[in-house]
Amino acid sequence: MAAKTRVVTFGVGVIGQQVVKEIIKRGSWLELVGALDNDPKKVGRDLGEVIGLGKKLGITISNDPAKLFSDAKVDVVVHTTSSHLAKVYPQLESIAKHGVDVVSSCEELSYPYIIDEKLANKLDQFAKEHGAAILGTGINPGFLMDALPIFLTGPCLEVNRIKVTRKMNAGSRRIPFQQKIGAGMSPSEFKDAIEKQKITGHVGLQESIAMIAAALGWKLERIELGEVKPVLLKKTVKSNWITIQPGTVTGLTQTAIGVVNGKSRIELEFVAYIGSEEEYDMVEVDGVPPINMKISPCVHGDHGTIAMLINMIPKITNATPGLHTMKDLPLPAAVLP
Repeated sequence: MAAKTRVVTFGVGVIGQQVVKEIIKRGSWLELVGALDNDPKKVGRDLGEVIGLGKKLGITISNDPAKLFSDAKVDVVVHTTSSHLAKVYPQLESIAKHGVDVVSSCEELSYPYIIDEKLANKLDQFAKEHGAAILGTGINPGFLMDALPIFLTGPCLEVNRIKVTRKMNAGSRRIPFQQKIGAGMSPSEFKDAIEKQKITGHVGLQESIAMIAAALGWKLERIELGEVKPVLLKKTVKSNWITIQPGTVTGLTQTAIGVVNGKSRIELEFVAYIGSEEEYDMVEVDGVPPINMKISPCVHGDHGTIAMLINMIPKITNATPGLHTMKDLPLPAAVLP
Protein backbone atom coordinates (compact mmCIF):
# COMPACT_ATOMS: atom_id res chain seq x y z
CA MET A 1 0.00 0.00 0.00
CA ALA A 2 1.31 3.45 -0.93
CA ALA A 3 2.17 5.77 1.95
CA LYS A 4 -0.41 8.37 2.80
CA THR A 5 0.28 12.03 2.04
CA ARG A 6 0.82 13.82 5.36
CA VAL A 7 -1.07 17.12 5.48
CA VAL A 8 -1.08 20.22 7.67
CA THR A 9 -3.76 22.90 7.34
CA PHE A 10 -2.71 26.55 7.72
CA GLY A 11 -5.80 28.64 8.48
CA VAL A 12 -8.78 27.32 10.41
CA GLY A 13 -11.40 29.74 9.11
CA VAL A 14 -14.60 28.81 7.28
CA ILE A 15 -12.85 27.30 4.24
CA GLY A 16 -10.03 25.79 6.30
CA GLN A 17 -12.52 24.00 8.54
CA GLN A 18 -14.27 22.44 5.56
CA VAL A 19 -10.90 21.42 4.14
CA VAL A 20 -10.14 19.57 7.38
CA LYS A 21 -13.44 17.67 7.21
CA GLU A 22 -12.80 16.62 3.62
CA ILE A 23 -9.24 15.53 4.40
CA ILE A 24 -10.58 13.32 7.19
CA LYS A 25 -12.99 11.70 4.71
CA ARG A 26 -10.02 10.87 2.49
CA GLY A 27 -8.17 8.90 5.10
CA SER A 28 -7.31 6.23 2.55
CA TRP A 29 -4.72 8.54 0.98
CA LEU A 30 -4.43 11.63 3.20
CA GLU A 31 -3.33 11.85 6.82
CA LEU A 32 -3.93 15.05 8.78
CA VAL A 33 -0.93 15.59 11.07
CA GLY A 34 -1.22 19.22 12.18
CA ALA A 35 -2.98 22.57 12.05
CA LEU A 36 -1.72 26.16 12.11
CA ASP A 37 -3.58 29.40 12.82
CA ASN A 38 -2.70 32.80 14.24
CA ASP A 39 -6.01 33.40 16.02
CA PRO A 40 -5.30 33.36 19.79
CA LYS A 41 -8.84 32.08 20.37
CA LYS A 42 -7.97 28.91 18.43
CA VAL A 43 -4.29 28.34 19.25
CA GLY A 44 -3.77 25.65 21.87
CA ARG A 45 -7.19 24.09 21.37
CA ASP A 46 -7.98 20.71 19.83
CA LEU A 47 -8.77 21.02 16.12
CA GLY A 48 -11.82 18.74 16.32
CA GLU A 49 -13.46 20.95 18.93
CA VAL A 50 -12.74 24.16 17.01
CA ILE A 51 -14.30 22.92 13.77
CA GLY A 52 -17.36 21.52 15.53
CA LEU A 53 -16.79 17.79 15.12
CA GLY A 54 -18.01 17.17 18.64
CA LYS A 55 -14.94 15.10 19.37
CA LYS A 56 -11.20 15.59 19.73
CA LEU A 57 -8.83 14.78 16.88
CA GLY A 58 -5.72 14.79 19.01
CA ILE A 59 -4.32 17.66 16.95
CA THR A 60 -3.59 20.89 18.82
CA ILE A 61 -3.76 24.07 16.76
CA SER A 62 -0.35 25.76 16.73
CA ASN A 63 0.97 29.18 15.72
CA ASP A 64 4.56 27.94 15.43
CA PRO A 65 5.35 26.47 11.97
CA ALA A 66 9.00 25.78 12.83
CA LYS A 67 8.09 23.65 15.84
CA LEU A 68 5.30 21.84 14.03
CA PHE A 69 7.50 20.94 11.05
CA SER A 70 10.35 19.82 13.30
CA ASP A 71 8.03 17.59 15.34
CA ALA A 72 6.12 15.96 12.47
CA LYS A 73 6.99 14.76 8.99
CA VAL A 74 4.85 16.85 6.64
CA ASP A 75 4.43 16.44 2.86
CA VAL A 76 2.08 19.32 2.04
CA VAL A 77 0.31 22.28 3.62
CA VAL A 78 -3.18 23.36 2.55
CA HIS A 79 -3.04 27.12 3.11
CA THR A 80 -6.21 29.25 3.47
CA THR A 81 -5.43 32.51 5.28
CA SER A 82 -5.62 35.57 2.98
CA SER A 83 -6.27 36.79 -0.56
CA HIS A 84 -3.15 38.95 -0.79
CA LEU A 85 0.39 37.96 -1.76
CA ALA A 86 2.26 40.41 0.48
CA LYS A 87 0.34 39.19 3.53
CA VAL A 88 0.89 35.47 2.91
CA TYR A 89 4.49 35.70 1.70
CA PRO A 90 6.05 35.29 5.19
CA GLN A 91 3.72 32.36 5.86
CA LEU A 92 4.73 30.66 2.62
CA GLU A 93 8.42 31.15 3.41
CA SER A 94 7.90 29.66 6.87
CA ILE A 95 6.55 26.52 5.19
CA ALA A 96 8.86 26.26 2.18
CA LYS A 97 12.03 26.63 4.26
CA HIS A 98 11.30 23.13 5.59
CA GLY A 99 10.98 21.68 2.08
CA VAL A 100 7.21 21.28 2.46
CA ASP A 101 4.93 21.75 -0.55
CA VAL A 102 2.00 24.19 -0.47
CA VAL A 103 -1.45 24.39 -2.06
CA SER A 104 -2.96 27.79 -1.25
CA SER A 105 -6.30 29.51 -1.80
CA CYS A 106 -4.61 32.94 -1.89
CA GLU A 107 -6.15 34.59 -4.96
CA GLU A 108 -3.14 36.78 -5.78
CA LEU A 109 -0.89 33.70 -5.61
CA SER A 110 -2.76 32.15 -8.56
CA TYR A 111 -0.66 34.29 -10.92
CA PRO A 112 1.43 36.56 -8.68
CA TYR A 113 3.70 37.85 -11.43
CA ILE A 114 1.04 40.39 -12.43
CA ILE A 115 0.78 41.66 -8.82
CA ASP A 116 4.43 41.83 -7.77
CA GLU A 117 6.86 40.21 -10.20
CA LYS A 118 9.85 40.78 -7.94
CA LEU A 119 8.20 39.16 -4.94
CA ALA A 120 6.88 36.28 -7.07
CA ASN A 121 10.35 35.58 -8.46
CA LYS A 122 11.79 35.77 -4.96
CA LEU A 123 9.27 33.18 -3.74
CA ASP A 124 9.99 30.95 -6.74
CA GLN A 125 13.74 31.06 -6.06
CA PHE A 126 13.26 30.48 -2.32
CA ALA A 127 11.06 27.45 -2.98
CA LYS A 128 13.59 25.99 -5.43
CA GLU A 129 16.45 26.44 -2.99
CA HIS A 130 14.53 24.58 -0.28
CA GLY A 131 12.96 21.87 -2.45
CA ALA A 132 9.34 22.99 -2.07
CA ALA A 133 6.62 23.31 -4.72
CA ILE A 134 3.99 26.05 -4.30
CA LEU A 135 0.62 26.54 -6.04
CA GLY A 136 -2.17 29.08 -5.70
CA THR A 137 -5.53 27.71 -6.82
CA GLY A 138 -9.25 27.61 -6.12
CA ILE A 139 -12.43 27.80 -8.11
CA ASN A 140 -11.93 31.41 -9.19
CA PRO A 141 -9.15 32.22 -9.75
CA GLY A 142 -7.63 28.82 -10.34
CA PHE A 143 -10.20 27.15 -12.56
CA LEU A 144 -13.39 28.71 -13.94
CA MET A 145 -12.07 31.99 -15.33
CA ASP A 146 -8.56 30.88 -16.30
CA ALA A 147 -7.62 27.17 -16.31
CA LEU A 148 -10.94 26.13 -17.89
CA PRO A 149 -10.88 28.66 -20.78
CA ILE A 150 -7.21 27.82 -21.39
CA PHE A 151 -8.18 24.14 -21.68
CA LEU A 152 -11.07 24.95 -24.02
CA THR A 153 -8.72 26.60 -26.52
CA GLY A 154 -6.99 23.25 -27.03
CA PRO A 155 -9.02 22.31 -30.16
CA CYS A 156 -8.63 25.79 -31.71
CA LEU A 157 -6.43 26.58 -34.70
CA GLU A 158 -6.94 30.27 -34.06
CA VAL A 159 -8.10 32.25 -31.03
CA ASN A 160 -9.24 35.82 -31.56
CA ARG A 161 -10.98 36.61 -28.31
CA ILE A 162 -12.07 34.97 -25.06
CA LYS A 163 -14.95 36.06 -22.85
CA VAL A 164 -15.73 34.46 -19.50
CA THR A 165 -18.80 35.28 -17.42
CA ARG A 166 -19.51 34.09 -13.89
CA LYS A 167 -22.91 34.93 -12.44
CA MET A 168 -24.02 33.60 -9.08
CA ASN A 169 -26.62 33.91 -6.37
CA ALA A 170 -24.46 34.73 -3.36
CA GLY A 171 -27.27 33.81 -0.98
CA SER A 172 -25.96 30.27 -0.58
CA ARG A 173 -22.35 31.30 -0.01
CA ARG A 174 -20.62 31.68 3.35
CA ILE A 175 -21.17 34.89 5.32
CA PRO A 176 -17.56 36.17 4.85
CA PHE A 177 -18.14 36.07 1.09
CA GLN A 178 -21.44 37.94 1.42
CA GLN A 179 -19.68 40.58 3.51
CA LYS A 180 -16.86 40.73 0.98
CA ILE A 181 -19.29 41.73 -1.78
CA GLY A 182 -20.98 44.38 0.36
CA ALA A 183 -24.29 42.63 0.92
CA GLY A 184 -26.47 44.54 3.38
CA MET A 185 -24.71 47.91 2.94
CA SER A 186 -26.38 51.11 1.82
CA PRO A 187 -25.10 52.48 -1.53
CA SER A 188 -23.12 55.17 0.30
CA GLU A 189 -21.61 52.65 2.70
CA PHE A 190 -20.64 50.46 -0.25
CA LYS A 191 -18.95 53.37 -2.04
CA ASP A 192 -17.05 54.33 1.10
CA ALA A 193 -15.99 50.73 1.79
CA ILE A 194 -14.63 50.34 -1.75
CA GLU A 195 -12.78 53.68 -1.62
CA LYS A 196 -11.21 52.82 1.75
CA GLN A 197 -10.56 49.22 0.65
CA LYS A 198 -12.57 47.80 3.52
CA ILE A 199 -14.00 45.60 0.78
CA THR A 200 -12.22 45.01 -2.52
CA GLY A 201 -14.71 43.37 -4.79
CA HIS A 202 -13.56 40.19 -6.48
CA VAL A 203 -9.84 39.45 -6.17
CA GLY A 204 -8.43 37.50 -9.09
CA LEU A 205 -9.61 39.03 -12.37
CA GLN A 206 -6.24 40.42 -13.38
CA GLU A 207 -4.50 37.24 -12.29
CA SER A 208 -6.84 35.19 -14.49
CA ILE A 209 -6.32 37.47 -17.48
CA ALA A 210 -2.54 37.31 -17.08
CA MET A 211 -2.60 33.51 -16.82
CA ILE A 212 -4.70 33.14 -19.98
CA ALA A 213 -2.46 35.53 -21.90
CA ALA A 214 0.69 33.73 -20.76
CA ALA A 215 -0.74 30.34 -21.74
CA LEU A 216 -1.61 31.59 -25.24
CA GLY A 217 1.63 33.49 -25.72
CA TRP A 218 -0.15 36.85 -25.91
CA LYS A 219 1.82 39.89 -24.76
CA LEU A 220 -0.48 42.01 -22.63
CA GLU A 221 -0.28 45.74 -23.16
CA ARG A 222 -2.44 46.40 -20.14
CA ILE A 223 -5.29 45.13 -18.01
CA GLU A 224 -8.27 47.42 -17.57
CA LEU A 225 -10.08 46.73 -14.32
CA GLY A 226 -13.63 48.03 -14.40
CA GLU A 227 -15.31 49.89 -11.56
CA VAL A 228 -16.73 47.72 -8.80
CA LYS A 229 -20.46 48.46 -9.00
CA PRO A 230 -23.14 47.63 -6.41
CA VAL A 231 -26.21 45.61 -7.35
CA LEU A 232 -29.50 47.01 -6.02
CA LEU A 233 -32.86 45.26 -6.26
CA LYS A 234 -36.42 46.55 -5.89
CA LYS A 235 -37.48 43.57 -3.79
CA THR A 236 -36.58 42.03 -0.45
CA VAL A 237 -34.15 39.11 -0.70
CA LYS A 238 -32.73 36.74 1.87
CA SER A 239 -29.64 34.65 2.30
CA ASN A 240 -28.90 32.02 4.90
CA TRP A 241 -27.60 34.85 7.08
CA ILE A 242 -29.25 38.18 6.31
CA THR A 243 -32.38 39.84 4.93
CA ILE A 244 -31.83 42.70 2.48
CA GLN A 245 -34.43 45.37 1.92
CA PRO A 246 -35.11 47.06 -1.45
CA GLY A 247 -32.51 49.68 -2.35
CA THR A 248 -29.86 48.03 -0.18
CA VAL A 249 -26.75 46.52 -1.76
CA THR A 250 -27.16 42.80 -2.49
CA GLY A 251 -23.75 42.26 -4.10
CA LEU A 252 -21.61 43.56 -6.91
CA THR A 253 -20.57 43.34 -10.52
CA GLN A 254 -17.12 43.90 -12.00
CA THR A 255 -15.39 43.49 -15.36
CA ALA A 256 -11.80 43.32 -16.54
CA ILE A 257 -10.29 43.47 -20.02
CA GLY A 258 -6.93 42.26 -21.28
CA VAL A 259 -5.61 44.38 -24.17
CA VAL A 260 -3.29 42.81 -26.75
CA ASN A 261 -2.08 44.72 -29.83
CA GLY A 262 -4.54 47.49 -29.10
CA LYS A 263 -7.53 45.15 -29.01
CA SER A 264 -9.64 43.65 -26.25
CA ARG A 265 -8.68 39.97 -26.44
CA ILE A 266 -9.74 38.72 -22.98
CA GLU A 267 -12.89 39.88 -21.19
CA LEU A 268 -13.99 38.70 -17.78
CA GLU A 269 -17.29 39.56 -16.12
CA PHE A 270 -17.99 38.70 -12.49
CA VAL A 271 -21.49 39.11 -11.06
CA ALA A 272 -22.37 38.00 -7.52
CA TYR A 273 -25.39 39.10 -5.54
CA ILE A 274 -28.02 37.71 -3.22
CA GLY A 275 -31.26 37.11 -5.09
CA SER A 276 -29.90 36.44 -8.56
CA GLU A 277 -32.50 34.36 -10.36
CA GLU A 278 -30.01 32.96 -12.86
CA GLU A 279 -26.65 31.36 -12.15
CA TYR A 280 -24.13 30.22 -14.71
CA ASP A 281 -20.48 30.02 -15.76
CA MET A 282 -19.93 30.71 -19.45
CA VAL A 283 -16.84 30.58 -21.63
CA GLU A 284 -16.98 31.95 -25.18
CA VAL A 285 -13.98 31.41 -27.42
CA ASP A 286 -14.04 33.35 -30.67
CA GLY A 287 -11.74 31.18 -32.72
CA VAL A 288 -11.40 28.52 -35.38
CA PRO A 289 -13.48 26.63 -34.51
CA PRO A 290 -15.54 28.77 -32.10
CA ILE A 291 -16.19 27.11 -28.76
CA ASN A 292 -18.98 28.06 -26.38
CA MET A 293 -19.67 26.39 -23.04
CA LYS A 294 -22.28 27.21 -20.40
CA ILE A 295 -22.50 25.57 -16.97
CA SER A 296 -25.89 26.15 -15.38
CA PRO A 297 -26.27 26.56 -12.47
CA CYS A 298 -22.81 27.94 -11.79
CA VAL A 299 -20.26 25.85 -9.93
CA HIS A 300 -20.64 26.34 -6.18
CA GLY A 301 -17.69 28.47 -5.12
CA ASP A 302 -17.04 27.08 -1.64
CA HIS A 303 -17.35 23.43 -2.66
CA GLY A 304 -15.29 24.08 -5.77
CA THR A 305 -12.50 25.85 -3.90
CA ILE A 306 -12.22 23.11 -1.31
CA ALA A 307 -12.19 20.45 -4.04
CA MET A 308 -9.49 22.22 -6.05
CA LEU A 309 -7.27 22.56 -2.98
CA ILE A 310 -7.56 18.86 -2.19
CA ASN A 311 -7.53 17.51 -5.74
CA MET A 312 -4.36 19.44 -6.60
CA ILE A 313 -2.42 17.88 -3.72
CA PRO A 314 -1.14 14.95 -5.82
CA LYS A 315 -0.20 17.35 -8.63
CA ILE A 316 1.87 19.66 -6.43
CA THR A 317 3.57 16.90 -4.42
CA ASN A 318 4.75 15.41 -7.73
CA ALA A 319 5.84 18.77 -9.17
CA THR A 320 9.35 20.13 -9.36
CA PRO A 321 10.34 22.66 -6.68
CA GLY A 322 9.36 26.26 -7.33
CA LEU A 323 6.31 28.46 -7.76
CA HIS A 324 3.69 27.00 -10.11
CA THR A 325 0.40 28.17 -11.62
CA MET A 326 -2.52 26.12 -12.90
CA LYS A 327 -1.32 26.45 -16.48
CA ASP A 328 1.93 24.70 -15.54
CA LEU A 329 0.60 21.51 -13.94
CA PRO A 330 -1.24 18.41 -15.20
CA LEU A 331 -5.01 18.62 -15.59
CA PRO A 332 -6.95 18.63 -12.30
CA ALA A 333 -9.13 15.63 -11.58
CA ALA A 334 -11.22 14.52 -8.64
CA VAL A 335 -9.39 12.29 -6.15
CA LEU A 336 -12.27 10.66 -4.33
CA PRO A 337 -12.47 9.26 -0.79
